[in-house]
Amino acid sequence: MMFPVRDMLFAAVAGFAVFIATLLTGLIGLPIIRHRSSEQPIRHNGPQTHLAKSGTPTFGGFFFVIPIAILGIVGPLLRKDLMQMSATIVLMLLFASVGFIDDYIKVSVSPKGLSVKQKTLLLGFFSVVAAVYYLWISPVPPFILVPFSVQPILVTGWWKALYFVFLVPFLFYMSNSVNITDGVDGLLASLMVVASLGLLSVGGLLSAILPQALSLSFTTLSVALAAGCLGFLFFNRYPAKIFMGDTGSQALGIGFAFLTVMAGVPYLAVITGFVFFFEGFSVVLQVLYFKRTGGKRIFRMSPIHHHFELGGWRETKIVNVFSLIALVAAILGFFLVSGPLFGR
Repeated sequence: MMFPVRDMLFAAVAGFAVFIATLLTGLIGLPIIRHRSSEQPIRHNGPQTHLAKSGTPTFGGFFFVIPIAILGIVGPLLRKDLMQMSATIVLMLLFASVGFIDDYIKVSVSPKGLSVKQKTLLLGFFSVVAAVYYLWISPVPPFILVPFSVQPILVTGWWKALYFVFLVPFLFYMSNSVNITDGVDGLLASLMVVASLGLLSVGGLLSAILPQALSLSFTTLSVALAAGCLGFLFFNRYPAKIFMGDTGSQALGIGFAFLTVMAGVPYLAVITGFVFFFEGFSVVLQVLYFKRTGGKRIFRMSPIHHHFELGGWRETKIVNVFSLIALVAAILGFFLVSGPLFGR
């Protein structure tokens, strides 16, 4: 099962446009951001090698957020089937706004940024907004594709309330897990390219099952996320000229997580996005173990990429190894869906 050729061509053109626009936005924006000296504060309790990054500007997430936002406006004007994509991009902009506020406070007011409570309230509220939209406002009825069978089950009645209780913490957790993955030059952008293309491959399998409007939105946004991150790597690969900041990472987090929900495969956020999931889980494990044992640690530092960094791994090695793991995870996600379909 494959995408209709017309839809695949449209998504490819959209992705190419986002890629080129990201490069152009970066070429224009990088000198402006450098001139304004909006550097990312470096954690003094982090790896000491990161102190050399002091002075590297942030807000680089705008390089791909702006082109993707434009795609959200232009897309439905060209194809009416792209309203679901635009709705997802609106959610990305809401989460990006929280990241922007946090980034702005860090570089202009206090290195601490938003407090944990403030950030939790804002992101929690927008997670509620995302869940409410999907369950009660979206023109496509909510559904889940049962793993190993890919049979769609509509979420109706009181099941919506139960799914809501799951979705809110799920979206909150995954968006933050993607956010904290952005701690090594080129890591998050590289992983998102792999994960988004993994979702794209799954979308090809599901194209005959998903409604036309949903399939095109899923395809186009998957390609756009991969293209935007690929363009951003020109500026963020080691040694990074700029960091994406929370502005970019929060947008990517909700974009990736909501794509899996929209297609009825939220479990792929954990499988295809395994590295993201485990980055967040490593922090949870570290905190729980630290409190339970009165100060002992499982990892040298969390999230997990810092554990390997303190173990002597170069940033480029971390990116390469983690990207390979992400590729394996994406392949597993593909086969989880493809097995039942090919078995028909």
